Amino acid sequence: MKQQRVLLFTGNGKGKSTAAFGMLARALGHGMRARVIQFVKSDNSVGEQKFFSQLDGVEWEQFGEGFLPRDPASPGMELHRIAAGKGLKAAISAIHSPDYDFVLLDELCFALGQELIPLDPLLEALRSTGEGKIVVMTGRNAPEALVAVADTVTEMKMVKHGYEQGIAAQKGVEN
Repeated sequence: MKQQRVLLFTGNGKGKSTAAFGMLARALGHGMRARVIQFVKSDNSVGEQKFFSQLDGVEWEQFGEGFLPRDPASPGMELHRIAAGKGLKAAISAIHSPDYDFVLLDELCFALGQELIPLDPLLEALRSTGEGKIVVMTGRNAPEALVAVADTVTEMKMVKHGYEQGIAAQKGVEN
């Protein structure tokens, strides 16, 4: 019997998505079928999407409008909420679907923290996930309820980052 697994990569350090995509590579190596759902992001030119979305066994979709307005009351936030809401529906569907063994919810915690989507429907889906399903979630500031439902939680801690030294984002490292 294969157990259900729920893993969470959170914290302020670099490497949350990188770790999750490493797990995706591992799952694909075992012939698993995967669904990647990215919240907030809208750039389809990043390296992980260019690589994984061309592989058999991976379905990839972004549910974002890019950078969020600084003001949470901004009228532009509604577009972000609509996109994230569609992402939440897709995530719950993927979690329950027998078509996927591995579901990666990238930047989920950020979408939750910005109050773009509600937490309760996701928690309900995670609690009712079927045998053998692997769900991996990423993002800063994971809510305690999400930490509680996960069986494995890793918090990335930033000690030092190239941005602080004026090093711009670089292909193969940050994107």
